[in-house]
Amino acid sequence: MYTNILVPFDGSDCSRRALATAIEMGTCDEPVDITVLQVTGMTDFDYSSFEVAARMAGLGDLDEQQVDTFRESYLSASREQMHEQVAQYFDSLPENIDVKIVVKRGNPRDIICEYAEENEIDCIVMGRRGLSGIRGALGSVSTAVLRGTDLPVLVIK
Repeated sequence: MYTNILVPFDGSDCSRRALATAIEMGTCDEPVDITVLQVTGMTDFDYSSFEVAARMAGLGDLDEQQVDTFRESYLSASREQMHEQVAQYFDSLPENIDVKIVVKRGNPRDIICEYAEENEIDCIVMGRRGLSGIRGALGSVSTAVLRGTDLPVLVIK
C-alpha cells in the first residue's frame, strides 16, 4: 500500500481524475499523505529582470525586497487558486488522509521528479494529458516523468 502519494495537478480533467484516484487509493486504515503539486511556468523572478520590466512599465525602480514580496505574492495566489480547484475533494476525505498543496516554479518534469525523490514519495498518480497543446499517446509530461523516475507511476486517462 502506498502511504505517500504525489499528484501533479494542472486543473485539467485528467489531473482531477488522478486526484480522485489517489484519494481512493488512500482508503485504508493506514495514514496516507497526498501531495497535490502544481508546477507554474518559468516566470523569471530575478531582480534584474524585474528592474527592467518595472522601468518599461513606468513603475520606476524596484528593490530586491519588493521583488521578493512579489514572488511570494505570486506563489501564494497560485496556492489559493489551487486550493479552490481541489477544495471539492477535501469535503469527504477519510480521516486517515492528509492532503498538502505545494506550488513550485520550473520545468514540470524536473520539478515532479525532484520533488518525489526529495520527499520520499511512494507513488506518483498523474493524468496522461494536461492543459498543454501537445497531443500524444500519453502526454509529454507524463512520458517524461515515466522516464525520469524509478518510482511507480500511475497514469490516469
